[in-house]
Amino acid sequence: MLLQHCEVLTVLSRKLLIAAVVGNCAIVMLSFAVLGWNAEGAGSATRNTARFAIAFFLAGLAAPGLKRWILSFPEPPALIHAFVAAQLIHFGCVALLHTWFAQGNFHLSFGELAITVVGFSLVVTAGATAIHRPGQRWYSAVHIFMLYVIFLILAADYREHPVKPLRLMLVPVLLAMLLRHLPRRREAKSLGAGASS
Repeated sequence: MLLQHCEVLTVLSRKLLIAAVVGNCAIVMLSFAVLGWNAEGAGSATRNTARFAIAFFLAGLAAPGLKRWILSFPEPPALIHAFVAAQLIHFGCVALLHTWFAQGNFHLSFGELAITVVGFSLVVTAGATAIHRPGQRWYSAVHIFMLYVIFLILAADYREHPVKPLRLMLVPVLLAMLLRHLPRRREAKSLGAGASS
């Protein structure tokens, strides 16, 4: 029974990974097809691949709470791995934007380099620690810490986003955290109590 559950999980994980990668590659191709093979197309691809990846992150962040109510909801590690896969496509677009389409010589300031390294490290660490390892509680603690740091970065970014309509993205970001902490359903208790009376 457990082995069958793990096989189903693996198939679902693969499907989510494929959806994340193929979806973000399609976004890249559409951005360049619509805006051209130029800095504008690369900028669009960069922004939109990040937003697509964020959708997987928010689903993964909310998954522990949603699994309490919707048993068929994907497992959190599968969604976080899909987020990492989509985010790696985004990082490729960022590299393309700042190298191939950079005006003048390639140059990153120390601040831009630090942000890139820290962001990449957060995402990869969140993915690497997503699967629970029995007997290694620090592993789970590191994973939860990474998720909360990424959540705080998104909340701070969307709260002050220069494009005012995108500030509304703060709503799904906060909603994902709220959903993460949904209490368990009480249906089973109330049905058991009703049967004993």
